[in-house]
Amino acid sequence: MRIATTGTSMLLTGALLCGLSACSSDSGASGSGAASGGGAANGSGAGGTNSAPLSSTIAAPSAFDASAGWEVEAEWLPQGQPLPYAVSQKAGTVAHLDKTGQGYVLTVREAASGKALSTSKPWQGPKPTEEQADETSGALAVPQIALISGRDREYFAVWARGEARKDELHEYKEVVSVAFYPAEASGKDMAPVGAGIAEAPDGEFDRPSVLPGPGGLVVTSYGGDSILVSVDGRVHDTSDAKVSLNGESVDPYYLMSFPSSKGLVTNGDDVFGGDGGFGADGGWQSTRVAPPGVEAVLKEKSVVSGTQETPNGRIVGAAGGYVIANWLTEGDDVSAVHDLSTGAVRATAPCRTADTEYAIRIPKAGAGARPALSPDDRFLVTGGNVFDLRTGKGTCADKGQDAKKITLRTVGGDGTAYGTAGEEPPLTPVSVSATTGAATPLPEATALPDAMATGAGLFVTYAGTDTMRLIALRLKK
Repeated sequence: MRIATTGTSMLLTGALLCGLSACSSDSGASGSGAASGGGAANGSGAGGTNSAPLSSTIAAPSAFDASAGWEVEAEWLPQGQPLPYAVSQKAGTVAHLDKTGQGYVLTVREAASGKALSTSKPWQGPKPTEEQADETSGALAVPQIALISGRDREYFAVWARGEARKDELHEYKEVVSVAFYPAEASGKDMAPVGAGIAEAPDGEFDRPSVLPGPGGLVVTSYGGDSILVSVDGRVHDTSDAKVSLNGESVDPYYLMSFPSSKGLVTNGDDVFGGDGGFGADGGWQSTRVAPPGVEAVLKEKSVVSGTQETPNGRIVGAAGGYVIANWLTEGDDVSAVHDLSTGAVRATAPCRTADTEYAIRIPKAGAGARPALSPDDRFLVTGGNVFDLRTGKGTCADKGQDAKKITLRTVGGDGTAYGTAGEEPPLTPVSVSATTGAATPLPEATALPDAMATGAGLFVTYAGTDTMRLIALRLKK
């Protein structure tokens, strides 16, 4: 079925009680947004946040100017929790959260200068669950931001997991609450253009995952529940979405379901065994978009059951308007980047790609980074692979005998990717060329960019202090 039915029963009509920050009278807002090297806003900007010069010093790769940039401190952020921020490469902006006594405030800044372009009205997430309130549990306890690429416009989605109820006569249910803000908006006290709440059908989510895509956010559960919160705030039950694979209708796979602008793109469940295929609900399917030279359907002979046909291909990650899939071949396996809307192949590499970990929980140390695009949308990195979406060619940085596993985080418009080699600490910082796939070790103390924006790299680091901060360093010309 196509995703069409609005799940109005999933929306909680009552006000959310005691947001993640609303129980605190202490503002705890970050102290400063910074800009230097001629780009200082000097106290101006929609957010009214005082601008200050870059005060932290980090050992960044040579492509970045460690003396020119800006930073914000997250004094409110509990130890061990991920700093909530996101980058719109199209708009050239960076969004981050501050915690105030009234709720969380989204600030959007110009990536290169740090100038505050917009600030939101305070937003309150749902009440923390018992697990989230337990600091030793490792559960995600602060809101996060996801970029929603959309069809014609980009949005920052602020989302948080927690508990909510209609009123005192009803029990709490676990929810994921989401608010959407335009990435290019300007001004103060910005209101969300849409807001919705995905409510766990059985009261709580079992090992939940949150997966962003052009159509909004999909909240999935291990038991198969799948809920889409679209940019307009509508909530859709996608659990009955179907993907047609090899003449069979199959259910979506909870760990890899991405909301495209035309329907849910997902792996089929494992009824076929093997890789099992993937496709879009009511749209394209993997058996029709196999890379050149790759069999779309695998045939295996069995004495008992004869010849069994299995759809090839399996989604292992997504970034922007693309999904990455592994394909089995008789020789070296192939990974490919596919257009999320049509399934068309954009680039291939002669190696497999490790699965992406999409989890609502805080990633463990050394966990694989999610796929990432360069600011100009030309290069895509995932695992140890770099894809050039313009030439259609991909390279495998960690291929070869005794090669350490490489996990890439980011890639710039020049085709230089950054990540680490190894699976256990200490990890070795590396840079990788998109052209050759050659990996170059960097000095052990090198701070690696967590994301790239137009003209700048974003670093999330304590920078030798006990306060997490977001640092933007300009690229050298």
